[in-house]
Amino acid sequence: MKKLIAAAFLLSGMIVFAQNDKIVTTKVKKQTVVKNGEKVDKKVKVITTKTQEVKFDKDQKHQLNQDRVPAPIAVTKVYMIDNDKDPFYDKVTKVKYYNMDNKKYAFSAEGNALNISYFENDKEVNVGKAVRSKFNNYYVISSKKMNGVGYFTKDNDFVIEYYSPTENDTKIMMFEDLKF
Repeated sequence: MKKLIAAAFLLSGMIVFAQNDKIVTTKVKKQTVVKNGEKVDKKVKVITTKTQEVKFDKDQKHQLNQDRVPAPIAVTKVYMIDNDKDPFYDKVTKVKYYNMDNKKYAFSAEGNALNISYFENDKEVNVGKAVRSKFNNYYVISSKKMNGVGYFTKDNDFVIEYYSPTENDTKIMMFEDLKF
């Protein structure tokens, strides 16, 4: 009986792990600069994680060897910056990419806040900041153009609800989880 339970546990674990493909790449760039007459080694480490859900052809659902169909890829980057000689990184920033109106937005985590920006002509444009509420899973949005609340949906999309005084109505902006 114990062998049967152990076999069932191992098989269920294999099924769970086989549902996503994950590729993690790490790049480290080192640079030596002279600061106040002293050489200082700076290091930037970028960890890129690409996750793709495993999907199969629905017409072959009862077959043993099914063909895979293309699925979107989610990309997350972690930037780690070391500005001194100690072995620890001084700043760690996690960036998740979203899409809205055919623009690529970057959400970078900084403590309990998210900095929202996008790139236009190789220049980063800051949209605003979303600070996480202490009592629930909502974010308080602060921006030059709007103030409101934001939250993540079950599909990992980010939704901002805000009041538009010009239209005297509540507006919704939806940032779709960017998948390549």
